[in-house]
Amino acid sequence: MSEYLQLKSLEGLIESFLQKVVNLKQDRLSVLDGVNRLDDIARLNDDGSEVTDEIGNWFAEHNNWLNENVLSGGELGRVGKMLSEIKSGFQVGDQCSPADKKIINEIERWTKFAGVTHKSRKFVLKRGPEEQIENGNSDTISKFGEYLDRVADIYKDLSGNSKHIMSVLDSSLKSALLQKNKEALILSAYIIYYLKQNGYLTGAYVKRLKKAEEIISKQEKSNA
Repeated sequence: MSEYLQLKSLEGLIESFLQKVVNLKQDRLSVLDGVNRLDDIARLNDDGSEVTDEIGNWFAEHNNWLNENVLSGGELGRVGKMLSEIKSGFQVGDQCSPADKKIINEIERWTKFAGVTHKSRKFVLKRGPEEQIENGNSDTISKFGEYLDRVADIYKDLSGNSKHIMSVLDSSLKSALLQKNKEALILSAYIIYYLKQNGYLTGAYVKRLKKAEEIISKQEKSNA
């Protein structure tokens, strides 16, 4: 494979990776926007405003949250608390309209999901099963941030006694190849892409990166 095709392949892999990061960030922003919107509705409810239509639209827009693990434990508690506050503003008994009854039933379904018990405007947050909260998908933002921190730490260690970024890349590739260090592999890919964007010749480093990637991949498969 020519150096040009190797670089295009690497560029495609890194761009795909970065796009996944962007999509993940956008998903989190959408969740935060939904939680903040619910907070606005709860404030309207406290002021005595009619919120049946607003909360109905909110349920329709975010119904997928009940089937997808998009909320952290803290966000679940916050959502449940706000819904319970909103419920307290609805009429009950014979004075309750069909539309309000539907909203109340939906609130109860959500608060049960969130693990919140409402009683006299006091809230008890119930922690769900450990495997449900810490199943690897509950806090992807912080986990990815921690991963980036580890990659940054490796860069700091390798660059401490280096005088050029090429030396850091060489050391990072050696760590990825010999120690089968995945964070060093990712760091190497970052540096190669950076160098490529700044006009450096990186063909030889791309080959070393591919070799290290193959070795690490084989090890992961054998350990699976």
